[in-house]
Amino acid sequence: MANQTTHDEHALALAIRSGAEHRPRQAHGAYFDAFGGSCALGAAYEGVYRLPEEVAGEIPHRLDRFFHCLENVSKRCPAGCHKVIPIGAMIVHLNDDHEWTREQIAAWLDGQAPNGKREAPQTTA
Repeated sequence: MANQTTHDEHALALAIRSGAEHRPRQAHGAYFDAFGGSCALGAAYEGVYRLPEEVAGEIPHRLDRFFHCLENVSKRCPAGCHKVIPIGAMIVHLNDDHEWTREQIAAWLDGQAPNGKREAPQTTA
């Protein structure tokens, strides 16, 4: 069954884009790194809250309160592996394992294929 992108996923994509604008450098393996970068979830947190420049080692707390889809919606990995995991874990997987940009992750959350066309999200449960 194909599901449309939810409002929650769209809001999460907007938060990632906003946070990525504030911290142009992308981090891998940490929400925020010592060089001023953020991963996709760190960018989402930054999109909700304005953080000080020095936040290396900080961990976003309770992001699921803003975006219920992080824990309550599971999707198949769009990068081709066969994982089906909650969106929050998938964002970390795409950021760290497949090294997708935060912009690519936000586009995926909005139901866009890498070429910018709309695609049917593969959602389970």
